[in-house]
Amino acid sequence: MSGARKSTPRRSRAQLTTQFTTVVGMSLTLFMLGMIGLAALLGQWVTVKLKQQVHVQVYLQRDLSAAQIDATRLALSADASVAAASYLDPSEAAEELEAELGESFVSFLGYVPLPPVVDVVVRPDHASPELLKEAAARFEATTGVADVSWNGDLLSAMQASIDKLMPVLIGAAALCLLVALALLNNTIRLTVFARRFLIRNMQLVGARPRLVRRPFVVQGLVLGATSGLLAFAGTLGLLTWFQGQLGTLTLPWMGLMAAVFVATGSVLGAGFSSVAVNRYLRADLSQLH
Repeated sequence: MSGARKSTPRRSRAQLTTQFTTVVGMSLTLFMLGMIGLAALLGQWVTVKLKQQVHVQVYLQRDLSAAQIDATRLALSADASVAAASYLDPSEAAEELEAELGESFVSFLGYVPLPPVVDVVVRPDHASPELLKEAAARFEATTGVADVSWNGDLLSAMQASIDKLMPVLIGAAALCLLVALALLNNTIRLTVFARRFLIRNMQLVGARPRLVRRPFVVQGLVLGATSGLLAFAGTLGLLTWFQGQLGTLTLPWMGLMAAVFVATGSVLGAGFSSVAVNRYLRADLSQLH
């Protein structure tokens, strides 16, 4: 009796240690998956920021009245590719240029040499060389427009760099995902391996495979949900650090992210536990040692 009493606490401590190790391993794995998602968000943020820097200079005809200039600006603003269009007054631009140069060229020339310009900020989803070329053609066809200028070479170089980096980033993310899933699978298999003889004993007393599998699936579900919460807490800390880039974290968004982590951990934990148990349900007695 005393030996049985001593073995029970040892078995309990061993099970607690195994469960703790499993939770830690699954949390780190889910955290790695969260980092892959965070890297994707940061990459998207950088891409959008770069495309938000795309401007088009639309030069207007010099003999336009104030009403005609305003009408032209409104017509440009109505284009689907335009995020904002602001009018740059030639006199104000000349004053700023004279302040930078430190000398007055207007008094020397006797007139303002700068043409009226509308600075057009392009929407990020239209900031590609092909779409921007189409938009520039529409701008040139607008009444009152004399010329359109935009840095097509810089935009093409930026788009080419994004196109080259994207397959590399996707490949790295896929590799990290496979590694994370492999680590998670091995962690759960070790947990089931520690109780493989319990599975055989349940088979010997006539328990059906579904009955044998159920407690392990439930345990994997609980451990996966716990690991998901821990991984969410770690990811939330990093998101708080990068919220200046990704924007303010709203409560519904955080709730959705927590639900995704918990659901992912639960599904993976239950799924890998079921697969690991099935392996020992079909194993011979010699394979258990």
